[in-house]
Amino acid sequence: MITLKSHGHKFSSPECNFKFDVSFFANPWRDKKIREEKDTEKRKQLIMKFMEDQEGAESFISRVSSLLRFLSTILPDENLQVAICCSAGEYRSPAIVEMISTELGKTPHKVIHSPNSKI
Repeated sequence: MITLKSHGHKFSSPECNFKFDVSFFANPWRDKKIREEKDTEKRKQLIMKFMEDQEGAESFISRVSSLLRFLSTILPDENLQVAICCSAGEYRSPAIVEMISTELGKTPHKVIHSPNSKI
């Protein structure tokens, strides 16, 4: 089983087996259109699109997902706790968690998606 968590560095270090920092991606909250969107579902869609459109996002998702599939195969009895982190854990990391979860959902791996986010 793979448990994906969204986490913010400013809140401490997450309890996990593996931690990936996605702070190198641009922060969608700096986009005025996203920041001013009042409809939460629309804001989530804007954030997801913003993250998906960034250079390197697709490759990052593919590579991390591949690594997690491999680890899940060689450690079948482990619950792999994977934290995806950024500075606050509110926009970038939850979006990446969702993207990885979607990618892993294409295969027969059990994935628990537990982000704490505003998106």
